[in-house]
Amino acid sequence: MNVISAVILAVLAVIGASTVIKAFSQWLFRVREDCSVLLITPVDSAENAEMVLRSAASRLKWGRSRSDCAVCLDCDIDDETRRICETVCREYGFLRLMTKEELREELRL
Repeated sequence: MNVISAVILAVLAVIGASTVIKAFSQWLFRVREDCSVLLITPVDSAENAEMVLRSAASRLKWGRSRSDCAVCLDCDIDDETRRICETVCREYGFLRLMTKEELREELRL
């Protein structure tokens, strides 16, 4: 029983250490010069929309991009694609679905 406990403890220690190292390296190498926005243009199908949005969210979440938020631009997309975009945007707080008019108003401010 002691061997199993030692193995579980070692695995959890390695996971914890790697999490601490990842968090420290993200803090150490962060870039905060400007506030920028990642603009995602419309996609051709619902399956691609989810993949593109989740990819952008992953890029923003793990710090590979200098952007602070992402905007998915709604250029007359179909209802199914819009529903998927809204669902993914709700899951991630930094993703927003905007129309062209909303983006123009936001950029004027």
